[in-house]
Amino acid sequence: MPDKDENLDNYIEQDIIIEYIFIERAEKQVKPINDDQGYLMGFFNVFISGKFKNDNLPVFGTRVLDELNYSVKTYDRFTSEAIDLSEYKFGLVDNDRIVTEFILMDEAFFKALMDSLRNMMIVGTNFNIEKFKTHELFNQWFDNYANRI
Repeated sequence: MPDKDENLDNYIEQDIIIEYIFIERAEKQVKPINDDQGYLMGFFNVFISGKFKNDNLPVFGTRVLDELNYSVKTYDRFTSEAIDLSEYKFGLVDNDRIVTEFILMDEAFFKALMDSLRNMMIVGTNFNIEKFKTHELFNQWFDNYANRI
């Protein structure tokens, strides 16, 4: 049986943890969360392990899409059967609850994500994040799950 010190020698510290809230796209947002909009909170680990690197945008984008597609098929609160990320925008939330929005998951987004506190919102392109910031779901997510220092 390996000893504790040997296990610690093999430990690789993760490079990034992302806490996120996903709000399913709706054709029209009539209030901060429509009755037909689901939400999901969770995390991703993006890390470097030996020669294998998964700290890049294509791998990250694939992991996000895989996670969301699994979620919409697993949980009954979602109406979508598959996710198309072109129908979503991404918000990075800092300690002061200021949100920087990105329409595309591109290199500028990924650099900002790596530099940020790593709290991400994935919401439909017509979703008003500013109105949502006063909603109890946003506050619950931020207070309980956000990666605040």
